[in-house]
Amino acid sequence: MTPVSLRYVAAALVATSAALLTACGYQPAAAGGPPTAASGVVSRMVEQAGVLRVGTNVPFVPMEFYAPDGSTLSGIDIDLATAVAGRLGLKASFSNASWDGLIPALTAGRHDMLASSFGDFPERRKQVIFVDMLKGGIAGIVRAPDKSRYPRSSALCGETVGVANGSATVAVAQSISARCVKGGGKAVSVQVFPTDREATVAIRSGRADAALVDSVVAQHLAGSQPRHYAEVLDDVSPAFHYGFVVDKNNPALARAIAKALDSLIADGTYAEICAKYGVSGSALVTRATINGGKQ
Repeated sequence: MTPVSLRYVAAALVATSAALLTACGYQPAAAGGPPTAASGVVSRMVEQAGVLRVGTNVPFVPMEFYAPDGSTLSGIDIDLATAVAGRLGLKASFSNASWDGLIPALTAGRHDMLASSFGDFPERRKQVIFVDMLKGGIAGIVRAPDKSRYPRSSALCGETVGVANGSATVAVAQSISARCVKGGGKAVSVQVFPTDREATVAIRSGRADAALVDSVVAQHLAGSQPRHYAEVLDDVSPAFHYGFVVDKNNPALARAIAKALDSLIADGTYAEICAKYGVSGSALVTRATINGGKQ
């Protein structure tokens, strides 16, 4: 994961501005299927090109990463964006770019959509439109045999907890530590690693008792490596939504993407794609929403 691990900063957890679901006029998909490029409701420029240009930032497993061949893009974001484009009668074309440059490139017209684990937060909604497609949060990862030791966040008191530099997990770990001390317990020893991968590897090597990571990362790790990892403490921070990102001046495209997503949800394709990467259950949405983030 990059220095902006978890794809949002801690300040986003306390941002206060609001955006209504109906700001872009979207309603749940009606009968008749998703829109297509030929229907003229996507975006004239996108329709004429026949391509949905998608910006992303690799890697962030299980959302976007390179397959073992080192060149094929994989992940929930990638597969869902490809499926959305197909429902719109378009071909998805992906560009791997720097995280900080994605939104500026979108607003400059170099991308039509961003699929890169963007959290739907108020400050971002001032710049772009979100089509929310997955639920996120922060969870704990521990050694599989230790799962029963961590029924609640207070179990981290006096423990060594790994977090990724620059991520919201740093503030969450510090907050848990402060509660430990206030309650008369021992502080959490917060160990900051360059990425969440190093933080989780530290668990297996014994340098950390637990790690705090994005909940989809935790679910993926626990599902794909159950002999080594277990997910715990999935309620240590407020939940948020991941969304595809569209330029604020292109609400028609956002509505079309939302309707295409609804069709993928309705026929089971959405759940199949998420399950392929070990993500299921409460992380899934039952319908697409526009600017539906509550943070």
